[in-house]
Amino acid sequence: MSTATGSTPNAAPADTRTKRIVVATELGYCWGVRRALDIIEQAAQSDGPIAPIGDIIHTPQVVERLRARGVQGATSVDEAAGRGFQRVAITAHGMGPHLSEQAATAGLELVDTTCPLVTKVQRLAQKLVRQGYFLVVYGDSYHPEVRGIIGWAGTSKAVAAKKIVDLPWNAPRGSTDPDAAMPPRKVAVVSQTTKNVKELMAFAQELQAMVMPLGGEFRLCNTICEPTSERQNALRRLVEQDKVDLILAIGGRKSSNTARLAEVGNQMGVVSRHIERPDEIEAGWLEGVDTVGVTAGASTPDDVIQLVVDTLVGFGYTAPEGGIRPVDPDYVPAY
Repeated sequence: MSTATGSTPNAAPADTRTKRIVVATELGYCWGVRRALDIIEQAAQSDGPIAPIGDIIHTPQVVERLRARGVQGATSVDEAAGRGFQRVAITAHGMGPHLSEQAATAGLELVDTTCPLVTKVQRLAQKLVRQGYFLVVYGDSYHPEVRGIIGWAGTSKAVAAKKIVDLPWNAPRGSTDPDAAMPPRKVAVVSQTTKNVKELMAFAQELQAMVMPLGGEFRLCNTICEPTSERQNALRRLVEQDKVDLILAIGGRKSSNTARLAEVGNQMGVVSRHIERPDEIEAGWLEGVDTVGVTAGASTPDDVIQLVVDTLVGFGYTAPEGGIRPVDPDYVPAY
């Protein structure tokens, strides 16, 4: 009995879809992170072991590499001293002035890798307090950057908040409710540098409505850093231009700016997943997905991004033309 020429009976149909990877034009390491890593690596190479207080950046793969070079994080100056370190470091996220005082008391050398864009917010916070404003820091109260900004503000008239309900006030100025807690006459807002500008604006508009009655004075300072905005805007362009079906935002679990990238993608209607390592990618995520968009937070190194791209290629996707992106190691931003 003969069979007809052609496909084997019961064979699965070949996948003829064009499956591709598109990469955001701005992603991965920003200038401030590169600067912090250069400082800490040079310090370790020239003078031996050093203990950052916390993670130097929020990418575990980088933290693991640095540990092999004598850069080993500690939770406090006392812990670092107890482990025999002679030097401690402020991370790229910044710290309050207490850290330098503690290092001096313990007789330890202090290396500062704070991103200059974070330092700018710290100084602005001090200026606003001197001008008589109650300071609201829009951001995560547990984040070292936010704690550092409030520390440098040096006042009890400061609070961190992401939602209006996080504030110590529940009514606008002039309320006649006997249980009302109203804001003071002068309130200023600064932002954690890695937040979403649209969410900051929505928060500020609500707060402004509470402060402005009866001669209130409200000031909003958009201190979201340029690299954060650039990465979010590049992701928006990618979604609009390339009609992606899935977004992978690559970065450490603690990375605020990576989490914001995943939020931006989801807000634009594209399923977006925050992943730390390529082995987190599940085959089920890729079912029916023709185009995968790739972005990465400002503390994610190129080799980690490349590993994700290579993993997607293993699933049958075509690698982006020209690779991830060109890198100019001598680039210094104008802002």
